Amino acid sequence: MMKVLGGAGSGISSCEDALQRLLEGMPRVPSHVDLDLTKLTASIVSLEAGFDRGYLKKSRKAHAPLIARIQAIRTKAPLASVKARELELAAAKLTSTKTKLDEAVEARDKTLRENLYLMLRVKELEKEVVDLRRTAGKKDNVVLEFP
Repeated sequence: MMKVLGGAGSGISSCEDALQRLLEGMPRVPSHVDLDLTKLTASIVSLEAGFDRGYLKKSRKAHAPLIARIQAIRTKAPLASVKARELELAAAKLTSTKTKLDEAVEARDKTLRENLYLMLRVKELEKEVVDLRRTAGKKDNVVLEFP
């Protein structure tokens, strides 16, 4: 699938467009989908542009800026990959922390419900004690039994 174009400028332009597609993750060549930018080379850009692997050459002065850009992208890629991994780890940690928080809130709410129930039950029992003492009146030695 080699292209024949009119002039060197249009070939470089095709390669620049191909590089942009690769950076945007929208390549035309199926094997370049999800390309790890640490593997980006001039030959990959050439293939993506529709040329053979050897189209871009360091020895051609017109190709030098594009090749330098490709090399710069490749050298910066590991840093971007590390940052992406850090973001993924942070997102996973955030999800995990959110889950733990939700569980803690659920446990807190359950405990609050139980405490409220127990407080109401204590109030009922205190009222019963007061009522028993009133009905016992003047009797001494009244033993209160609790269930």
